[in-house]
Amino acid sequence: MAEGGDGREGGGRSLADGDLRITDRVRRSRVVKWLLFTGDRSVVAVVLLGGVLASFVLLALARPVDIEQLLSETTTLQDLFLALLRGAILVVSIVTSISSIVLSAEIADITTEEERVDASLEFRRRAEEMIEAEVSPGRPADFLQTILHTVYTQTLRLQSAAMASDDEAFRTEVEAFADDVLTDAKVTAETLDGAQFGTFRVLSAGLHYDYSWQLNTARRLEQQYDESLTDSQRAALSDLIDTLKFFGTGREYFQSLYYKREMARLSSSLLYVSLPVIVFISYLILALDGNIIPNARIGRLSTLSVFVLFAYTVSLAPYVVLTAHVIRLAAVTLRTLSAGPFILRPRPQHDVVDVEVEPDPNQWDRPEEANDRNRPEETDNRSQPEAGEPDHSGAGDRGADVRSGISDDSDSDESGADPQ
Repeated sequence: MAEGGDGREGGGRSLADGDLRITDRVRRSRVVKWLLFTGDRSVVAVVLLGGVLASFVLLALARPVDIEQLLSETTTLQDLFLALLRGAILVVSIVTSISSIVLSAEIADITTEEERVDASLEFRRRAEEMIEAEVSPGRPADFLQTILHTVYTQTLRLQSAAMASDDEAFRTEVEAFADDVLTDAKVTAETLDGAQFGTFRVLSAGLHYDYSWQLNTARRLEQQYDESLTDSQRAALSDLIDTLKFFGTGREYFQSLYYKREMARLSSSLLYVSLPVIVFISYLILALDGNIIPNARIGRLSTLSVFVLFAYTVSLAPYVVLTAHVIRLAAVTLRTLSAGPFILRPRPQHDVVDVEVEPDPNQWDRPEEANDRNRPEETDNRSQPEAGEPDHSGAGDRGADVRSGISDDSDSDESGADPQ
């Protein structure tokens, strides 16, 4: 298999130079990070609505629209708000469906609930054996932090055992691998310190910690250097692999709980917003038809225009609330997407512990194709029969057989013919 060389590329860059640090994996501006991850969803929704209203006001100032003429000559505004009213009612039905899905996963018989509790307790018992503790922490953040501390100590043990190896390639790869794991584990544990479940700090550990790559690399090191590993080195790799699997299982479980809580919050927020919006839009349609909204001038805009712009912004509130929640769920899913030992995140080219596919698929051959390509060319040394000599080749025999068959058929026809 093709390796990444000695871990350096152009100018002596190495894995330990910091290119793979977890602080670089979520390199975003503060505004984008707040919008997608850390910001309270209610505040994000209000900010988005404020941006929508400001955009409408700027457009109205740049290209004013005669709202009074639209109301007197057309039904455009009424039709627009009627469509928004239908959409708000549809959102309520969507909320009901979401709530049903969330509740259906929680409603179960007593046997199923007992199996869930037993599975959780068994998982914690196995974790306690691994971390050598009597009882594992009950809070998700503390539990993951304890697992990360175990990963940290086991990586140090692997690093120390690898230094005694006579294989220079093994020592180099383990040193680079251990440097990345130690940094990731420490920074992620610091992120989890004091975090409460339900807050984004717990889930942010999933954004940072690339356990899939670490698990894949540890397994590859175990298999590639299996013949030269000592008992202590093999035990250190095996323990680290088991602990990484525990961390991945726990992280995915807590992530699923976070998604359930976020969906429940989304459902309640949409209900709180949609019902007042439905009432407001209904009254607005009646007010527009009755021409009871006063029309005065406020600078370059009329009070009627300002009211319509404000009403349209309020009508978009359910969709903005939905957007505020969905963009975070989508961003978190993309950043925490993992498939066990399969690496879904791109790794730099100078990563010394990455593995490439070999050989090239264009060189894949079927067995018969490979045999035909490797077989030396054979020349036909069979001599041709001289003129007048009998042909003893298979072709001559086949020709004789054919002629014999024709002759027999002729004799048969003649013998079977009626006398004239």
